[in-house]
This record gives sequence, C-alpha cells and structure tokens, in this order.
Amino acid sequence: MEIATSKTDRKVLHLIGGADRGGAATHVLSLLDALRRSGEVGLVCLGDGPLARRASESGLLRAVLRGGPAAQKTALWAVLREERPALLHCHGTRANVLGALLKGLFPGPVIATVHSDHTLDYLGRPAAQALLRPMNAAALRRMDALVCVSDAMAALYRLRGFPDVYALYNGLDFDRPLCAPAFAPDGRIVVGTAARLDPVKDLSTLLRGFAPAAEREPRLLLRIAGAGPEAGRLHALAAELGVAGRVVFHGWIEDVEGFTASLHIAALTSLSETFPYALLTAARYGLPVVSTDVGGVSALVEDGVGGFLFRPGDAAALAAALSRLSADAQLRRGMGRALRRRAESRFSLAAMAERQREIYRQLLQNDRKRDKR
Repeated sequence: MEIATSKTDRKVLHLIGGADRGGAATHVLSLLDALRRSGEVGLVCLGDGPLARRASESGLLRAVLRGGPAAQKTALWAVLREERPALLHCHGTRANVLGALLKGLFPGPVIATVHSDHTLDYLGRPAAQALLRPMNAAALRRMDALVCVSDAMAALYRLRGFPDVYALYNGLDFDRPLCAPAFAPDGRIVVGTAARLDPVKDLSTLLRGFAPAAEREPRLLLRIAGAGPEAGRLHALAAELGVAGRVVFHGWIEDVEGFTASLHIAALTSLSETFPYALLTAARYGLPVVSTDVGGVSALVEDGVGGFLFRPGDAAALAAALSRLSADAQLRRGMGRALRRRAESRFSLAAMAERQREIYRQLLQNDRKRDKR
C-alpha cells in the first residue's frame, strides 16, 4: 500500500480500479473534483494505471493498493481506519467485492455506483462471466444502497429487488474550452464512436448500418476509437461488408475530446447503457447523435430533435439516420445545437455533484437514525 497524502478526516472515500479508463473513470474523477469544493473526498485505487495517475496529478488520490485480493483487503481496512470516512463508495466489480467483504467491520454505509448492467458485464469472456459476474452480483446485494447512472437503470434495479436505489446522471463542465480536432476532416463527413470493442457495444450493428449509408454517400467515413476482444471480428466484418477502406480503427485513444471534435456525427450502438459520457461529450461539441434507445439515452437525446434513436440491433434504421444526416449539413448543425442546449441545461457537472451530495446526506441521515434504535 502506498499512502499518497497526509492524514485527513474525509467524509467520503471512493474505491475503484486504478487501471480504469472508460466512462466510470471519467465519472469518478469529475465527480470528486466537483465534490471536493464543498467537502472532503478521497480516492483509493486498486493497483496502478491511468486513473490512479490522473487522480494523483489532481490531488485526489489517497492510496494505491497493490498485491492480490487478500493483501488489498488488509490494506483497504488500514486506510479506512486511518482516514475514518463516514461512507465508502465503490465502483466496479473488484471494488464492490472488497467493499462487501469489509461491510461488517466498517461502521458507515457502503454503497456502489452501477455504471453498467452487471448481468451483461463480461460478454464474450466465459471465464469472467462464470467467476466475476456472480461475485459482483453477490457484492451488490450486500450494499447499503446503489447509485444508478440513469432513472431507467435505477428502475431496473428496483424491479430486481434492490431496496435502496438512487438515480444520478453523469454531468459535464460545459464552460470548459473545447479541444481542437485530433484529425482533419479532409472533405469527409465523419461518423465516430468511442467504445470498448466488446459484444455489449454491438459495433457489428454500427458497421452493418454504416455500409449502406456509405454506399449512398461517398464522403462518409467511420472512425472507431477503442480496444477490446472484438477487434479481429470487427476488422473482418468491415472487409466482408466492403467498407474496410472507409473505416478507421484507431485503437484506444486518450484524447477522447479531440477525437470527438473531429466528428460530424456521433454514433452509439450499445445493447445496454446507463448514461454514456460519449454522447454527453458529443453534446458538448454540438454534434447530432444516432444511438440505440437504451438506458438513459432518451433523457439526453430527444428523437428527431437532437438526433435519431433506434432499437438495438436495427442496422436498417441506423443506415437511414446516417443517410439523412450525411445528406444535410444544416440538419446536422441544427440537431447538434439543440442537443447541446438540452445537455447544458440538464446535465451539468454542478447538477451531478449536488445530486450526489443529496444522496450522501440522505444515506448518512438514515444511518444515524439506525444508530439511535
């Protein structure tokens, strides 16, 4: 265990894997940066990696826990005794399992944020599905409360019998300057997505929808930023569909905002989502969106106003939406402006932080009431 800062009594301690680099990492870092303006928060990372390094640079990192699960459990308990937080907030399978294991010792509430539907995690990875998915499910059942990143996901978990579930939408700082494009358009109309190359993201539908739209519009180009187990299959599918020369697989890109700034249309084809940062970032850059109508997406994207929504797996509907947007620059600009206005008014970073504070206040108040019984 490495302690990164001097001892401070912190109100809330967050726990997440240090190598996280997707939406959950963005959520945690932006949320903690906003929360520390009005109260003490800290971050503990399970192992080193991009998230741990970013947290250290921003002054949010409290500790990096190394070693296997047993060593990390012991080290986490030492941090909790040293820090004495009022609440432990977990993110992801490994953090959820450790939090659940320490729940009997830790005096305050232990909660978890649900960043994705845990029943769909680890698709395409049979060993992880068999081991990690049930471990995470059991850990979530032991939590004092769950925070789901959309009303739709919160409703789903209530239906599954989780008693204490709160909704918290992702938020962004819309006042920050926009980044410069990472790639020049070169006369192309660029569609793009930043996503793990994972079965739950269903990027095969993106390719199947892009192919007929690209046949109608020769300027259309698809950029995919991400890495994952489906890379080989997706490359092969692009070749099979005859669009290999019109699709650029970038691999993992750190500069997601620069990537987004390079697009004309943002796409998402996931089978399941909570409230994706990829679309919220697209809204910040004034891009129209074509997306599956999953999770909390419809809370951001009003169909026909800020973009087009379609059913998961419906490649024909995606192709029609891409064709319509690629043929009409004025439509793209109008939808992009409408999406930004909606996002800016409803999903700011300040709104996300205030909602999280409300949840903490409610949980700690309930905890005090239980102590008096």
